[in-house]
Amino acid sequence: MDTVLKNIKLEGDRTIWVVVFFLCIFSVIVVYSAVGIGDIFSHLLKLSIGIGGMYVIHKLKFKYFSRLGVLGFWFSIALLILVMVIGVSINGASRWLSISGQRFQPSDIAKLSIILYTARQLSKQRDFLGEFKGVIWYILMPVLLICMLILPANFSTAALVFVNGLVLMFIAKINLKYILGIVGIALFGGLLLYGTAKYVPLMGEIMPRSTTWVNRIDGFFSPSENYNLDEGHQSYQAKIAIHNGGIFGQGPGKSVQRYFLYSSHSDFIYAIMVEEYGMIIGAFLPILLYMILFFRAVKIANRSESQFGGLIASGLAFSLVFQAMINMAVAVGIMPVTGQTLPLISMGGTSILFTCITIGIILSVSRDSTDRNYEAV
Repeated sequence: MDTVLKNIKLEGDRTIWVVVFFLCIFSVIVVYSAVGIGDIFSHLLKLSIGIGGMYVIHKLKFKYFSRLGVLGFWFSIALLILVMVIGVSINGASRWLSISGQRFQPSDIAKLSIILYTARQLSKQRDFLGEFKGVIWYILMPVLLICMLILPANFSTAALVFVNGLVLMFIAKINLKYILGIVGIALFGGLLLYGTAKYVPLMGEIMPRSTTWVNRIDGFFSPSENYNLDEGHQSYQAKIAIHNGGIFGQGPGKSVQRYFLYSSHSDFIYAIMVEEYGMIIGAFLPILLYMILFFRAVKIANRSESQFGGLIASGLAFSLVFQAMINMAVAVGIMPVTGQTLPLISMGGTSILFTCITIGIILSVSRDSTDRNYEAV
């Protein structure tokens, strides 16, 4: 055992390792408070597997993630189609596949793979991206394909994937007017989807989740008397938790709202953190840690001699931090409920694993950021 421990060497950006350590500590103590002793050992096991995966991934040369991104892209398409056919439905959403009793979300694989694939396309197809048709064919079409396959069961994840694609294009300095044109078309498409879901009854039969999207959006902007008892119940209870937390919190393990929040260990874990640890530790410290993670990833990207390495470091970090900000915004009531977890803190299975893999890739880039030969293959 001593020999094994001596051979374990953490490489890459040390600050990111420290951030991961503190986020995991947060995760363990808050999940324990939310679910109790019964599920905490399962969570610890999943965290351990995730961190083990992060360690293995960060030892690999990041150029190999170019090919893995291509394989993951096509594999995730197959899985997303499969989940439409034989997916496990929970709370009206068919997002999970079950293998030997273990459930996982193919969208987690797709979120990671499409960033790697898009970064590869941006670095290898540069000569074709000076024209709009090249951007459409090589970048936008693959992103839209993944989004369309995720959309029927998970609007927020599809939107997140789309925004990640736009950010990667911006980082790669694609013509800004092309990006703005895509944003304009996307906004029109989103409004069209909302209007169709709200006013065309047939849409509810074709895409059952569309009714939930409309109710959440309408309830957020124009809450009715029954909103807090129906679609807005989670958000309402989360606000109570945050109010109860105040500046210094109720204290570890003293959350009351965990008994009323259905997703207190996952989607709304941020509210429990604030309730127990207050605004300073429970609210601002996690935000600071995510900002440090993003800042270090941007530094890694700027230092990288490889365009592909720079794109995946900044793109993956943005994806994680953006998801975290969405989760927190939902908890404090400034966004409609989305169902996005808090990376590295929320209790979960595949979400923890792929978050750890994502950070492992960023660490891999930081290991070899000054090597000019580490371009996409």
